[in-house]
Amino acid sequence: MDTVRSSGAHGLDLRFVGGVVARTLLPMWFILSSSLTLYQFASRNLLGIDARLYRFAAVQALSGGDPWAVHADGVFAGPPPTLLLCLPSALLPEVVATVLIVGLGLAAAIWAVRRLELPLWWVFFPPLFEAVIVGNPDALVLALLLVRGPLAGVAAGLKVYALIPLALARRWSALAVAAVVAAASLPLLPAFLNSLRSVSTVLDQQTAHLSAWGTWLVVPTLIALVVLRRRGAEWLVVPALWPNTQRHYAAMSLPAVRRSPIGAALMSLGLPLAPAAAVIYMAIEASWQNRRAPAVPAADDVPGAPPA
Repeated sequence: MDTVRSSGAHGLDLRFVGGVVARTLLPMWFILSSSLTLYQFASRNLLGIDARLYRFAAVQALSGGDPWAVHADGVFAGPPPTLLLCLPSALLPEVVATVLIVGLGLAAAIWAVRRLELPLWWVFFPPLFEAVIVGNPDALVLALLLVRGPLAGVAAGLKVYALIPLALARRWSALAVAAVVAAASLPLLPAFLNSLRSVSTVLDQQTAHLSAWGTWLVVPTLIALVVLRRRGAEWLVVPALWPNTQRHYAAMSLPAVRRSPIGAALMSLGLPLAPAAAVIYMAIEASWQNRRAPAVPAADDVPGAPPA
């Protein structure tokens, strides 16, 4: 972050303030928040919970049972493509599968942070860190979306909402791979449709009401996303507008929020409507910057990110 004050500027220099936040307060907040999350999850035996749940669903599918049945850890609510990609985990003991999935998520998070040429402390970005410690695919989804070429389409198999950044970036080859994964999972579709009501109930219960969807804030959020259309809006749609959001959904916002320390802090709060507030703030920030200097397209400013 540039911490140099503009020559001749009077009053508050947002670039200077942003630099101070980025270099000092932001890493402190990330580490503190993630450490607290780690403690809370560990004390409640929730470390690797999503990995255990996904493996249970895979075991049920391979044994002819109901993958969307109630388990001690909850209910698997992923669609058929997600279940299909989780099937290999059923071949391993639960402990081994859980450790491998969490380890893969950590490796993916580190790779994504380095791919974006960010300091390593960004691994503690709370949505990303939460995805890692619970064994949720969102850390791997972020890494896959940053991969050039069709392999990125696997991200949409792991999490259906990964289709949004792929579609907005017009990554047709990746979307084709996503379609192949979806087609391969069609035999699982009838069982999923039979469980759709219970899955919807689970999603409603798990939601943290982070998204602006269904609230009056959806209008200013949409306007903000339009303002940010050349500054990474495709990475922000899911955390800001996807229904039934949880904090780790915002892991994919990293390529966009990395340029806005205050936006990143807001995105990481895990409070109702915080992601929408982050997007609106980033749009205001971008508009202010546009009055001082020409905007730089976000797609051209993400190191290692695939071209649109």
